[in-house]
Formats: sequence, structure tokens, C-alpha cells
Amino acid sequence: MIRSPRILAGAAVALVLVAGAAGARQYRNAGGQTESLGVVIETNDQPVSNTNPLGVMTMPFIRSTPDPIIFDGVTTTPKQFVVSKPPTATTYRFVNPCDVDVRIRRVGSMAETVTLTTGIRYLARTSEVVGTSNPSFVSIMAVSPPSAPCAPELLYGNGS
Repeated sequence: MIRSPRILAGAAVALVLVAGAAGARQYRNAGGQTESLGVVIETNDQPVSNTNPLGVMTMPFIRSTPDPIIFDGVTTTPKQFVVSKPPTATTYRFVNPCDVDVRIRRVGSMAETVTLTTGIRYLARTSEVVGTSNPSFVSIMAVSPPSAPCAPELLYGNGS
């Protein structure tokens, strides 16, 4: 059986309207007025809270130190750096202004290095905020030869 596009579109709109109305519940407030509430936590069919229990609250990134750690002179040869994380920092922002991808890895000593298959790869000209451990040393390398000086930055802080 073939249905016309107009009938199918009308059925889709009706389904969306019914689904949208099903999510909201109506209650009478203390003044006797009817209220529609979106997401409601209920106890015995009475609203307890209008809060969305699945909502995610993010906190903006706030730096712990005034200046970033700059990894100067990054090339395709791994280079190690000493880093010091502030005791209150829970995250770090890694900024890769280079025209190539870079890899960075926490290492146990200045003798250990990152490779093309280890560490975290950060794409060229991007930044990301990531949770942190407490590294003493990091090793960093460019995945391919940069066409200009490459100096990624790491800034400790809190938030996302």
C-alpha cells in the first residue's frame, strides 16, 4: 500500500507532538493554578524537584599557574622536559599551535621517550583539557617534520 507524502508527514508531526506532550506533567500549585513541568522527580505522584537528574554541570577551565610550560623546539626526535604540577591542579590544557600533530607521554626519567605509537596524540592547531596525574617528566615529539618552529604549551588548572 502506497501512502502519500502528505499523510506520512502529518503522521510524523502528530507523533512528535504526542511524544513532546508525554514528557511534561501538569500539577496544581498552591494558588490552584495549573503548571506544566518538564523534567520532574516525583514521590507518590507529587513533584519534589524540577531539576534534571541527568544534567551535566561543567566548570570552566581555571588556570593554577600564571604562565604555561612551553615545550620549545619540538621536532620528530623525542625531547624530554621536566614538569611540576601544582598540588591543587586536577586538569591541564594542552595547546598545539604547530602545523603538525604531536605526541606527548608521561615518562619516569629523562632517558625514556615517547614513540609514534605511544602517548597521547594531539592534532595540529588544537587544544584540549584533560585530567592529570602527577608527572615529573614528559617526552614530546612531532609526528611529522614541522614547517615552522613548533612549541606546544601545557597549562595546569582545574575544570574543563
